Amino acid sequence: MNNRWTSGYQRTSTLVGVILFAAFFTVSCNQFSKSAVVIAKPVERAKQVWLEQDYAALRAKQITKVDYELTFELDETKTHFNGQVVIHFDLAKANQAPITVDFDSGEILAVRLNGKAIPWQYEKWFIRFAPELFSAGKNHLEISYSRPYATAGDGLHRFKDLTTGNVYLYSNFEPYNANKMFPHFDQPDIKASYRLNVLAPESWQVISALRESKITPKEKQNLWQFPATAPISSYIFPLHAGPYQVWEDNSGSVPLRLFARQELKQYVDAQEWFLFTQQSFKFFNQYFDQAYPFVKYDQLIVPDFNSGAMENLGAVTFNEIYVSRGIKTQVERIRHSNVIAHEMAHMWFGNLVTMDWWNGLWLNESFATYMAFLQQAKASEFGDTVWDIFYAGYKQAAYTMDQQVITHPIELPVNNTAEAFTNFDSITYGKGASVLKQLAQFVGEENFRKGVASYLKKHAYKNTQLDDFIGEIAQVAEMDLSHWTETWLNQAGLNTIQVDYRCDASNRQMTSLSIQQTAPATIPVLRQQRVQLSFYKMRAGKLQQEKILPVTYEGAKTDIDVKNFACPDMVYPNAGDWGYVKVALDKKSLQLVREHINQFDVSLRVMLWQSLWDDVVDTRTPLSDYLRLVERHLPQELRYEAVSAVTAKLKLTNDYLQLMSSPDKSLIAERGLLEKITFQQMLAAPAGSDVQKLWFDIFAYTGYSPNALTFMRTLLIDTDNKKLAGNKKLAGFVLDQDRRWVLLLRLNQFQYKDYLALTAQEQKKDTSDPGVNMALACEAIRPDSISKEKWFAQITAKEQTYKLASMRIVMANFLPFSQPELRAHFIPKLLVALPDLSKQHDERFMHGFFRGITLRACTPASLLQMQQTRDQYGELNNLESRMLKVEVQEDQRCLDMKKLM
Repeated sequence: MNNRWTSGYQRTSTLVGVILFAAFFTVSCNQFSKSAVVIAKPVERAKQVWLEQDYAALRAKQITKVDYELTFELDETKTHFNGQVVIHFDLAKANQAPITVDFDSGEILAVRLNGKAIPWQYEKWFIRFAPELFSAGKNHLEISYSRPYATAGDGLHRFKDLTTGNVYLYSNFEPYNANKMFPHFDQPDIKASYRLNVLAPESWQVISALRESKITPKEKQNLWQFPATAPISSYIFPLHAGPYQVWEDNSGSVPLRLFARQELKQYVDAQEWFLFTQQSFKFFNQYFDQAYPFVKYDQLIVPDFNSGAMENLGAVTFNEIYVSRGIKTQVERIRHSNVIAHEMAHMWFGNLVTMDWWNGLWLNESFATYMAFLQQAKASEFGDTVWDIFYAGYKQAAYTMDQQVITHPIELPVNNTAEAFTNFDSITYGKGASVLKQLAQFVGEENFRKGVASYLKKHAYKNTQLDDFIGEIAQVAEMDLSHWTETWLNQAGLNTIQVDYRCDASNRQMTSLSIQQTAPATIPVLRQQRVQLSFYKMRAGKLQQEKILPVTYEGAKTDIDVKNFACPDMVYPNAGDWGYVKVALDKKSLQLVREHINQFDVSLRVMLWQSLWDDVVDTRTPLSDYLRLVERHLPQELRYEAVSAVTAKLKLTNDYLQLMSSPDKSLIAERGLLEKITFQQMLAAPAGSDVQKLWFDIFAYTGYSPNALTFMRTLLIDTDNKKLAGNKKLAGFVLDQDRRWVLLLRLNQFQYKDYLALTAQEQKKDTSDPGVNMALACEAIRPDSISKEKWFAQITAKEQTYKLASMRIVMANFLPFSQPELRAHFIPKLLVALPDLSKQHDERFMHGFFRGITLRACTPASLLQMQQTRDQYGELNNLESRMLKVEVQEDQRCLDMKKLM
């Protein structure tokens, strides 16, 4: 042990002496503990970073009645921190298995058990203790340690603002990263109370699950003391610290605080945050039939965050993407409101009642996703329009993944915490939430609500499994849901339905109607669910909805009673989007949609545009036909829900056209049409409207001609918006700082005119963290060999120079589709480097790699190359293997689509 670690331990010991607890107050967890058991069989824990489920199950029998006393020394000048944890726990009788305490990549300074120093063995990811050191029953294990702050967003993350030098800390633990902050038993079914003590600079705020009970000045620092929490899982325990700006709102039943970096405070609309939060509280308190159980509610907006938000108990963290440096669109406000509601729903479902193991992650996330949209629909200014956002976003992502080779059941085994991370996907969020939404329709919305409320009351502060949740719903609804559970939760795949109907030509009455259900040949599962049939009729050139009929279908064919129904011109089988199912339109309906899509209500327009897109990616319709439908019908579309859904597909259209054009530069006409559509729609949109911003954003992504790039450059240099190309004024549009960087990124992508000078000028003006990251992206996207070689070396380096948040942005812009020659040069090199990348970096980095860099090229040669890589690297980690399989499948899809062009 070197001197630096020794002195750190001495300071920690002094701090503990200052605290002088006369007695440790223990929150009794007896009623939440497992029955006393005898552990006689030794189990060898694997020396690896991940925790195996089998070992966790054994440890949950070993260890019960756990309480933690945590002490931290935090300092803005150091890149590491010192800490001490005292673990109070009961050990099972006759235990012969080693005791392990999870702790990733720290330095153990000293260990004492029941007041005496004991030996230990540190295995890098956990501390091992011989079983004979412990007594059956109560034990008190004290560990002093030091650890570097995290820089990749997991554990106790440290961020230093480059402009002010301010340092901000926040914790982020799910699924298995709490052990990167302190030694403990890091698994969801070992719930414990946490008492916290923090020594921090006097200018800092310190935030945790509860409000502090005492702050004691100590030289230029403050000692913060927090009372013991209720029994909770370690992945939701929070510690955040730094010179955060704070806003408060005590108007509701729960005191609210909002925190953000000082450097960001001018852009934070605290009143909007509090409005959305209070609306969510009011709804959930009533829906769950019990008041919020955790005393206070803080929300923190933090930098470098790896996801959208995290439901830390009473101290939720949010990505800074929810703070805009311009005026938010309605879609952005909906997403902001939604993420607040999502994390709050977790306070009951996830935090109060917690999954037993990570195979229950899907239910935790799916439930919060469904609840967030339900809250918005029922108790916010947005109303039912939020379901259009749900359909176009979450649900389509789920449909896409459910048709890929990597699809999986919603409920599936999770053997270790590595697999838990991999399962943060569109099946976990989008499909799970969609299935819960249709379950509520299937059993009745009030039955579903009562079942949820009963489940939360019965299992408060406990851990549960899927059967506990489904059992409560089934009991309230008085239904057997075993078959529903088997087909929907235990089987993968997406079904398709189509309506088949006949009419009597003499009296124009329907004679029959059936719902035909099909399944993919690889997953031949037919399901049962409740949907709505919507009947449409053309009258005097106007399309009218004549009737809506709720029905339940199952099997390959379901006959529907349509006696005395007038013959319609179209029947849509999933009106209101009750069901999780793909809809195929018959030829007559498809033609009607192609001619009159704008006459349907906006929610159905969103769904019908999706059906038109499905025909493209399923290779029934050429991509060029879809573009011409957009050109024909979108000029009349003014609803942001529909425009948002279609522009998302136009972004994909742009990607496909560029991939298909490589390497022969074909499809020039289609690319020109796409640019023309987006440019004209942007200029024609109502001044200052959300629709105008949506069209601007897609134009900034698709524009590539000299005229388009000149227009973008003019916007950048003409801040008064008076001398635009062609003497046309983009009325009402405000070019905020974030959109300025989007335009600069495009100019750098094509090395257009004075792009270097304009970028340098913007860098001087915007020295914020987003500005620094976007400047890196501008360099990475340039089509020159010097920039590419620099960033290729950085991406493949064993030791990263830049933080993960910066590297994710760089990788997303490193090889755009507009640079086929550079892609052809670097993609083979990246494929060769994959095994080393997989060994050198964790899943966070590799997820950013595959999400940012598309390895396919839509050629027979690239398909063969991807197939060979997939087969050659079959031994890669689960995440990498899955992504390679998707690359092969999507390269084949692109080739099939190209044949139709």
